[in-house]
Amino acid sequence: MLMILSGCSAVGKNTVIKTLLREHAETFCSMPTYTTRAPRPGEREGDPYCFLTDEQFRQKIAEGELYEYEQIHTSYYGSSRKLLAEARKSGKVIVKDIDVKGALNLSRLLREDLRVVTVFLYAEKELLRSRLRGRGDAEADIAIRLRRYDEEMSYIDAYDYRIENLVLADTVQKILEIAKQCQGSSGSAVI
Repeated sequence: MLMILSGCSAVGKNTVIKTLLREHAETFCSMPTYTTRAPRPGEREGDPYCFLTDEQFRQKIAEGELYEYEQIHTSYYGSSRKLLAEARKSGKVIVKDIDVKGALNLSRLLREDLRVVTVFLYAEKELLRSRLRGRGDAEADIAIRLRRYDEEMSYIDAYDYRIENLVLADTVQKILEIAKQCQGSSGSAVI
């Protein structure tokens, strides 16, 4: 099963994924995303991104290596066929962070071959602004990221599940419940 997490910048997608992988490694594995953006402090190659130059990313596109890709802000992000195949070998729930458009595209492409569950994490815009400041983003970058808030929130109803991400432990518990539920059903809900 592939569980896609989406939501606005600073909603905590990667924090949730890191917690799932650290505390529930027997259940979850991750699938890195290719990106052309520079690593942030604490990020390393393959966790949670594989960092490419623009030229390397264009080569992946030309080779048909990507299921989907999107330019977000000023960088490209894409989902790798090879990395998904490797993650599937684990037999675990694959958890992946993808932007709202990419998530729906990837879900549509894979649903006949793989169980795909989409989860939209959300929080109020001002909380996200505070989180972006807290991680040290420049005000100009914060403005760019928050400009997408309304557009990203407009996709919420297209997702199988929606979770307001206010308390990390609560969000992780809800995702565990979704994973357990979805391994045997096709439900959809606000959790």
